[in-house]
Amino acid sequence: MSEARDQRGFTLVELMVSLVIFTFAIAGVLSVAVAMTRAYREQRRVIATENAARAPLDFIVDALRQASPGVTSATIKDANDCSFTGKAVQFVDHDDAPDELVVVYASGGIVSTTHTAFTSSSASIAIPSAHVDDFSIGDYVLVTNADEGTLVRVTGVGTASLDVAVSCTTAFPTGGYPAGSMLIRAQRARFTVELLDGIPTLMLYANGATANEPVAEGVEDLQVAIGVDADDDGAITDGGLGSTSDEWIGNAPLDTMPTGNIRAVQVVVVARDTKPLTGTAAFYEPADALNHSGSTNLDNYRRRMLRSIVEIRNLSGSP
Repeated sequence: MSEARDQRGFTLVELMVSLVIFTFAIAGVLSVAVAMTRAYREQRRVIATENAARAPLDFIVDALRQASPGVTSATIKDANDCSFTGKAVQFVDHDDAPDELVVVYASGGIVSTTHTAFTSSSASIAIPSAHVDDFSIGDYVLVTNADEGTLVRVTGVGTASLDVAVSCTTAFPTGGYPAGSMLIRAQRARFTVELLDGIPTLMLYANGATANEPVAEGVEDLQVAIGVDADDDGAITDGGLGSTSDEWIGNAPLDTMPTGNIRAVQVVVVARDTKPLTGTAAFYEPADALNHSGSTNLDNYRRRMLRSIVEIRNLSGSP
């Protein structure tokens, strides 16, 4: 009888207690798994918001670092657009909306020289035959004499020349450009913030085009300020946000561009998550954001703001 009792299994009570303990253990594991999944998803959205601001800021900063290539005065005109005011770096300052930034910058590091003089009546540019394969129809090239430059559009590529379109004769300096002038593949870009399928997006208008190209979605604000060394002391005085007496132009309403050397450009990008978070609203919309409602109500869009100050080393003359 004792041997039979020693071989018996669990009682019903023991099984029920075991199942309860196992259930609590599984519930604990699932709770940890759910918490880890939520944290991972939250981290991914934080990184996505960070990248939504960092990627377009890096793109703009790279363009600014290459701004006004070969033209120390920043005086660059467009032979296809007489309305272009002829500044390598310029912006439109909006008090209650995203700013607009225009930059003329080197594209791809393609540099050559002209073999013959290039004037407003020229239909082509003679260049070394070894360099013609670096250019394509539709490219913009910048011809410069170091003090000023002219943008022209390539319409054809020959064996030792580039056919170009010239419709604005006032875009040339007196006498044009002599043989041996520098020729650089360049881009004239205008950056704006617009809605694309209901999502605020940083847009690029290339070379005066009316059609835009999306750069990064989620960008709802772009703020620009230009540092001008008005007293030529090699430094830019900073009076802080709202100051109209310092040398930062664009950090206060009614700022005007003084005479002086452009030293730097400050760019601020604000990006938001493309999808709202669930739960209680906890984020403020920037005051200058695209289609800002004017209210101070909280919403569910996580945001990231990044700022960069870029020194433009190509510029040493008056803007």
